[in-house]
Amino acid sequence: MAQTGRTAKALNWTNSGSQAAEIASLRSAVAVGNTIFANDLNRIATLINNMNGHVHTYDDAYQLATFGNTGDRGNYYEDKNTNSIDDVVTAPTNTASDTTITASRHNELRIAINKLAYHYHGIDDRTG
Repeated sequence: MAQTGRTAKALNWTNSGSQAAEIASLRSAVAVGNTIFANDLNRIATLINNMNGHVHTYDDAYQLATFGNTGDRGNYYEDKNTNSIDDVVTAPTNTASDTTITASRHNELRIAINKLAYHYHGIDDRTG
């Protein structure tokens, strides 16, 4: 399916304020020289999974300079929200304390984060 990119006006993420604080906390926790604990990885995975539920607000044009001799030739838009993310990858939150953090676990998180970095949302485009 062909995709046409749209520029988002806003990111709508449940509890984004508290999650911003969690991101800041995790950045401190995983700083160079610190020990990274299993709970840190679980917190990262929880953030990833929460982010899977976000949507964006975008301008949906339903009349752009009417073609021909009809209409008022105005440009009209409405704010709409995208659908949820297409093809979500869930990050497991089951890293147990006192276990070795394996390459496999790192890869699970990397794949989920990369999916968020390059994700797509479907939209319901108004045509009239």
